[in-house]
Amino acid sequence: MGDVRTSARRLMACYRGEKADRIPICSPISWHPMRNIDQEKPGGWRSDPAFIEIARLVQEHCDPHPLWSPVPPARVFSPYGYQRFLEASDKYIEKLSPQRLSEIRTRHTYVLHTPKGDLTWAYDEDAGVETNWDMVKPIRTLEDVDKMLSVPYKFNPPAPDKFDAHRKCRAEMGRDAIGGVNINSMVAMLCGVMDYELMLEWLLTEPAVIKTLADVWLERTLQIVDYLMDQGAGPMWHFNGVERACPPMMSPRQWDQWVVAYDGKVKRHIKSRDPNALIHVHCHGKVGTLLKSMLEMGVDSTDPVEPPPQGDIAFADARKIVGDKMVLFGNMEFLDMEMRTPDEIEQLVRCAIEQSGKKRLVLYPSATPHERHTPKLLANARRYIEAGLKYGAM
Repeated sequence: MGDVRTSARRLMACYRGEKADRIPICSPISWHPMRNIDQEKPGGWRSDPAFIEIARLVQEHCDPHPLWSPVPPARVFSPYGYQRFLEASDKYIEKLSPQRLSEIRTRHTYVLHTPKGDLTWAYDEDAGVETNWDMVKPIRTLEDVDKMLSVPYKFNPPAPDKFDAHRKCRAEMGRDAIGGVNINSMVAMLCGVMDYELMLEWLLTEPAVIKTLADVWLERTLQIVDYLMDQGAGPMWHFNGVERACPPMMSPRQWDQWVVAYDGKVKRHIKSRDPNALIHVHCHGKVGTLLKSMLEMGVDSTDPVEPPPQGDIAFADARKIVGDKMVLFGNMEFLDMEMRTPDEIEQLVRCAIEQSGKKRLVLYPSATPHERHTPKLLANARRYIEAGLKYGAM
């Protein structure tokens, strides 16, 4: 497995714009560099010798995302991703028995019991595939919004001593400390509680309803963030899911209205309390027109900065916009990793490094597979790592 201290120094030197031994390289496969595949001996498709071989390379040469911590802070945000029930207390949420739909597919269902009636969230999961698909969202009608907001809310965080180990680890690592907190973007929350198409429709037809949900998100998120900051969580604050607002799905005016006014307020609040906090935004899609806005909101890094045709901006152009004020993660597209040849992957890695420059750059794939890796992807993953070491040395 990888060396935490070495990776942490490399990553934080990247954020400070300092010279390190090489650029950080994030894993191109579904294996974390701080795990040990020979000790864990995982089953399923991860027991394939070809996967194990590349996992060993990942452990030897790759670095974790700086959000990862050897001792993470205690969980304060809801365990239900994308805030499916707007941080409602677990005492109102019932987990039903899983329903077997076929030989490979299982449905998982959760019910939020509200004073005005039940709301349901259900997703399907296939054996051997490490992701899931929402089938039922809690909010489908305007009446469902009233139901969700009728649930009594009380912030009930873990005790401060639950953060002792995280605080100690962060203090010991000093200026090279990594790790922190993941925050759903406000629009990610909206997509968690309702279908994406319904959200886009209501942005135009029911803006007051959207604003009500957004305001509740902001109030509860700021309360949680303040508590986490009081407990020494950080230094990384990772905002997830804002690509739902990328062009052409939202206009520049809507970006300002629903991202800058909400995510931006939380980011500015974090920076006001801790100027050394690091804010990262995960945002797929066409970010070319959004980079300046990210800088204005205090963003320190973003991924995956996708080139055309999946995105809209080359690394060289992104670097011209952000200068030395932002770390760029990327920009190896998953489709290229799956479809190109190893020689082509090497050239793409070299191009990314030359275009962005070796400072404030993290070599990063736009995604990794959620299921068995193809032989072509594993071959390309090997070349990605080798090329990162070859061209990323300082």
